[in-house]
Amino acid sequence: DVEAFGSRISQDGRGQELRELIDRTKMGTEKLRMRRKSPYTTTFILQFYMLLMREWEIFVGTPTAIIFKVIYNIAFAIIVGTLFIRLPQNTSSFFTRGGVLFFALLFNSLTSMSEIPKAVSGRLVIYKHKALAMYHPAALSLAQTVVDIPFMIFQVLVFGAILYWATSLQPYGGQFLAFLLFLYIGSMCMTAFFRLIGNISPNVDVGHTLSGVSLLFLILYVGYLIPPPLMHHYFKWIYWINPLAYGFKALLSNEYRNIRYPCDPRSLVPQGPGISIANQVCAVTGANAGMATVKGRDYLERGYSIHVVDQWKDFLAVTSFWILFVFLIAGVMEFVEFGNTGYTINVYKRFRPNVDSLIEDPAAQGEENEEEEKIYAEIPPGGPTDEQIAQGTTYTWNQVNYTVPVKGGERQLLNNISGYIKPGTMTALMGSSGAGKTTLLDALSQRKTIGKLEGEMLMNGAEQPPSFRRITGYCEQLDVHNPHATVREALRFSAALRRSPSVSAHERESYVEYVILLLGLRDISDCMIGDPESKEGISLEERKRLTIGVELVAKPKILFLDEPTSGLDAQASYSIVQFMRKLTAEGQTILCTIHQPSALLFEQFDRLLLLVRGGRTVYFGDIGDDAQTLIRYFERNGAEKCAPDGNPAEYILDVVGNQAAGIDWPQIWENSPEKTDVLDEITRINNIKQASAADAEGDMHGESSRKYARLLPFQFQIVAARMMRSHWRDLQYNLTRVGLQITCALVVGFSFIHVGDGVADTQNKIFAIFQTAVLSVLIINQVQPQFLRQRLYYSRESSTNQYGWEAFSASIILTEWPFAIFSNTMFFVCFYWLVGLTSPGNRVGYFYLLYIELGIFSVTIGQAIAAFSPNDIIASMLNPIFTTMMTLFCGVTIPYTQMPLFWRRWMYYLSPYTFFIEGVITNELHEMPIRCKGRDLFNFNLPDGETCASFAGNWLSSNNGYVRRMDQSGFCEYCPYKVGDEYYARLNWSYVHRWRNFCILIGFITFNIFFTVLMIKLYKVNKR
Repeated sequence: DVEAFGSRISQDGRGQELRELIDRTKMGTEKLRMRRKSPYTTTFILQFYMLLMREWEIFVGTPTAIIFKVIYNIAFAIIVGTLFIRLPQNTSSFFTRGGVLFFALLFNSLTSMSEIPKAVSGRLVIYKHKALAMYHPAALSLAQTVVDIPFMIFQVLVFGAILYWATSLQPYGGQFLAFLLFLYIGSMCMTAFFRLIGNISPNVDVGHTLSGVSLLFLILYVGYLIPPPLMHHYFKWIYWINPLAYGFKALLSNEYRNIRYPCDPRSLVPQGPGISIANQVCAVTGANAGMATVKGRDYLERGYSIHVVDQWKDFLAVTSFWILFVFLIAGVMEFVEFGNTGYTINVYKRFRPNVDSLIEDPAAQGEENEEEEKIYAEIPPGGPTDEQIAQGTTYTWNQVNYTVPVKGGERQLLNNISGYIKPGTMTALMGSSGAGKTTLLDALSQRKTIGKLEGEMLMNGAEQPPSFRRITGYCEQLDVHNPHATVREALRFSAALRRSPSVSAHERESYVEYVILLLGLRDISDCMIGDPESKEGISLEERKRLTIGVELVAKPKILFLDEPTSGLDAQASYSIVQFMRKLTAEGQTILCTIHQPSALLFEQFDRLLLLVRGGRTVYFGDIGDDAQTLIRYFERNGAEKCAPDGNPAEYILDVVGNQAAGIDWPQIWENSPEKTDVLDEITRINNIKQASAADAEGDMHGESSRKYARLLPFQFQIVAARMMRSHWRDLQYNLTRVGLQITCALVVGFSFIHVGDGVADTQNKIFAIFQTAVLSVLIINQVQPQFLRQRLYYSRESSTNQYGWEAFSASIILTEWPFAIFSNTMFFVCFYWLVGLTSPGNRVGYFYLLYIELGIFSVTIGQAIAAFSPNDIIASMLNPIFTTMMTLFCGVTIPYTQMPLFWRRWMYYLSPYTFFIEGVITNELHEMPIRCKGRDLFNFNLPDGETCASFAGNWLSSNNGYVRRMDQSGFCEYCPYKVGDEYYARLNWSYVHRWRNFCILIGFITFNIFFTVLMIKLYKVNKR
């Protein structure tokens, strides 16, 4: 055949034309300086240019997102700026200035985490374009980076200018510009870093886990929470490869290099009448005895081992990291692929493998397979009994109109459409794109939630009962299924919630097994459904069959299908339509939208409803043998003759789409006798069904009057059980969550291992516990993708009235708690004793309870943010707002007494971290002796003839700390605190507030739950 084809082409001259075309293409690639074997038709530079234009159009085409980011940055800059407003020009602002710079850098890093869901969600399109040799993915990565540059400049300029001048950082133009430059390059670097993580992650869950662990290392070893001199040698290498650390060093050097501030009077020790500065010391790192001022350079060198002369070296280091990340992204996008490669691997449920096709002897199968054989044996050889078959019903619609609100008025999408469907028939709904096929299907199935729907729609001559959506089936174009359920479980789930309580469980499951046989899915009935984007799970055709099966197990009166063959090859499409034909042979009523079917598929349908743009009818009626009834109608009204070997479906679409012919087909239909016959038939059907209508009206007080087939307790039982199974089987989700907690506990624990009892050690204890609160950000990020996936299933299933928002809310909230408690327990076990928090037994229990409470709070606030967000990208953009606000106002980075009065009065108390950190810190430090050593002590000169006690005794009697004399010297050593209570008293914390704080956190959790439930209730299910 191939040789004959080649010979035929050579003879008619087409072979020569083909060779000339190939030669011209080769010459073109040579002119473009491309490799002759390259599959691409354009150069890398041209690809980059075109992709840059496309990415820019995409960027400017989302003004809402741009405006949101701008407002978001301005608002946060104002918040941070007013929190640290007008920092005092003395040593009391040394640590706080570092906090401002740290948060400026951290904020822009946290906002960059939204790159992870973006990278994961867009990769399938990139893979398709790469397979078609449209462009190098590396060119796309570079285009994305270039598009980032102008907006990041604007973002940093707005954010940095407000923050810089509001907080009274150094008022010099050169230092301000350097601040913006360092902040900009740090933001670009972290954007590239998180984009790289997104591209090396197979899914969002793994991406959030990797980003969480990475962020933990970046924050811990930035040089702020743990100064470099105090870092343990086994982790200090992280500091040297941390791009945030170099950015933070550059910002600190820029700010402190020219500072020489007077000592805060409260920091001068000792104090009293007649004591001169010569016998005092400023209790600040970098101070010298007898000096009233402290240099910023000395503060950085002694406290952080930072030399201001390295400022531009640090800038170059961050720039180098950015360039490295950009090239790594290009390489990963070019050479690494995740997801579907054209085949799938079936993964079977544990302990219940499908062995029917492998073991010939049924007696050798397990007990559960024996039970299945028993169920199959009860199904008659010819199929189910009349009681088992889903009986179809007649459905009519007359003068259906549908309008939606648009800017400046309304737009009519459906215009006076009439028709009917009957049991045992399959009606096709066709039309060009935008004709209103899916709109009409949604309207007839009562799925429309927006706009105004008018017209008469009757089922068996009666008004639709409240149970209409439950007793009819709707197969959407997208096959939405829980990937961690098996085929059988998905079918049983639908049957359990949609069948009447009067149907026994055995009868219900027997019908499910029949549907499995009917669908041809018995061999994979115990196979996990899987995800279409992964290599594991059932095939696309099997998913489509399952979608139909989920509706069939409810014994629907009518089956609506939207593009059931989309995305399938010709063989799979024919198989699906043949299956639909089998259903109609058993009495099912089917209305199906279909787009340009082949002649083989088209002849399977009984009737056709054809629409054109504007939702106007062109034809409704029988198709006829070989589509002759349909073809004769169009030819009789002026259409060209249909070729004998032509596809009738393509023919009618070409005819009604041929505007050059000047035929107004909708108007011809309005005046045709066929329409009159349709209206007469609708009237006749409804008149005949009046008796059925009376029966239906009587049943309105019975089962048909109920929106849901099952009561709330049963709904919760079924939905919660499925969610628990889903969580349990989603090993990637649970293992990464537990693994993240253990990893973070060990990282933080070894970073602050066996903290001592000095002042710096006490501060490290606070920072270690503070870090446990900040880690809740990671829990929030992990919970949200799971919540949004479950909400997607809820959106699909609640549209058929399987269960309500109450059952979903209770299930999604409560099923997360056991896993949260377990993972937080693992963190506690790995963290508490490793850090050296060795309080009495009752205090250990309090710490554990409060940390479990924090874990549940993190889950609930993550769900609350996700419930408010339309998608995971918006959720990841909202997260930094809440987490940063809670972190800022908890009293650690800026003490309560230093907060402006405006924020101190209310925002301090709105941060849940305030109550968690106060509770655990006071629990650990209460009555703990503080023993200063080394860098904790401050030396001051002792006057002649005085002892440390006589010289500073009066002052110490009313102040914290203690003094001691150095051996054989004229200096006294001052330790600022004697016990832990003195340390946390300056932070406005009290040990007596422990159980009050516990109860307040319960209040925060309760509010999160209430808000989540409210958002779920208000969520527009399948907004159409």
